[in-house]
Amino acid sequence: METQAEKHQEAPVTGVLPYPVPPLPEDAPEGYRRFWQLWSEEKFFACHEVLEEVWRTTWGEQRWFYNGLINCAVAIYQHRRGNAVGAVRQLCRAQVKLEPFRPRYYEVDIEGLLQGVEQSIALSWHSLNAAQRSQLAALRQSVQSRMAQDISGYTKVDN
Repeated sequence: METQAEKHQEAPVTGVLPYPVPPLPEDAPEGYRRFWQLWSEEKFFACHEVLEEVWRTTWGEQRWFYNGLINCAVAIYQHRRGNAVGAVRQLCRAQVKLEPFRPRYYEVDIEGLLQGVEQSIALSWHSLNAAQRSQLAALRQSVQSRMAQDISGYTKVDN
């Protein structure tokens, strides 16, 4: 049976990572380790798939961290597929979800990660029209509201 990752064709490898693989903490779950291995291989949809398994079984604030990383990977995946709106929306979600973890969490330089993803999808951002950009503020507010209602991460959050 074909996996989700196999159904979703990855873009050709560019050799340019938006963010280098950080040192991995000894207590890191296997799915988190695999996420970064796939990240280094530029398999961004597969990153989403493996970390989603960890995210679904994690409770507390770390759940938001994992979900923000998933959003980063999906932003790059969508950009490389030519889905500019999807890429920018995923980055916006990641920015909000990772904000509480600045400056560094679980060995990840949050600012460096977000800047790297933002630079990687810059063409997507610049291709949005004014109406599409104006919708991003509402998206940010919606994600912030969900986080405020459930800062502990006990409720499933849509990617």
